[in-house]
Amino acid sequence: METDLANQALDMRFQSSETPGTTQILLLGSNRMNQSNENVGRSESALPVIVEGFLEDGKIASHTSFSDIAAQVFEGRIVVIKGVFEPEMLLDFRRQLVSWWKSNPPFPHGKSPNTAPEINYHRIDDGVIKSVCPHIFHQFGFNSPNKLADEIGQPAQIIAESMKDLQNKVAGTDFDISLTELRLKILQYPAGGGFLAEHSHPLEPQRIGLITSLSQIGTDFAAGGTFFQTPFGRVDTLAHHDIGDIILFRYDLPHAVAAVDENQALDWNADTGKWSVVLELRETHALSHKV
Repeated sequence: METDLANQALDMRFQSSETPGTTQILLLGSNRMNQSNENVGRSESALPVIVEGFLEDGKIASHTSFSDIAAQVFEGRIVVIKGVFEPEMLLDFRRQLVSWWKSNPPFPHGKSPNTAPEINYHRIDDGVIKSVCPHIFHQFGFNSPNKLADEIGQPAQIIAESMKDLQNKVAGTDFDISLTELRLKILQYPAGGGFLAEHSHPLEPQRIGLITSLSQIGTDFAAGGTFFQTPFGRVDTLAHHDIGDIILFRYDLPHAVAAVDENQALDWNADTGKWSVVLELRETHALSHKV
């Protein structure tokens, strides 16, 4: 049933009767809608769709139906589900991540982590080594979160399983967290210029992307949000994507992370900056490309 609803929503992407050049900003679950009949291009801006969320029996829930959310996402809108995870849980998870990285040596550069698909690792990518998609961030790849110590492994598994369940419900997929399908990635974009260049992914088979925020806007960072190029204009999520919120987007939309607090000095030992959690499908990870 969930797969059928997601496929219907994906089909609607090609059958929309909306007037070209019309931007619609929605607050799902209410009757509020603003429309502006402007020619929408990469220079135009739009707002994300806001949905309230919560955890129920370990699964992400909302008073807005997943079919409605899927319809918005596949149409090309950016949906932000607010308040899914408790901030204190995520802040404690971050503290555990920092402790873990400081007690474990980084994965070496010049060797792909894919050569050791079961390991849990971290690595600082400072932009010196060239990449298909330029970036500066500290990455954590948890291929086997069940093998981590409980204080970090348990919250990692709760977040991963919750996001996976949401992925499958909205996209109509049937993925699992495993050594052959989805893996958990945490990315810290440090103050002082952490960024990710604009890029896109193949639409199939993942169909959607999810980004959970582990950072408090205005406390951990002030500038450098994730932005998207959509059919309705450029959507900057900086002011809308706070700690515990999840962004959902159609996976083929170009997106990037703007430079984070680039007026500050870069400090790889700091635990602030923009922290994001994503699910990465192993089979298509290498197919992402710079726009």
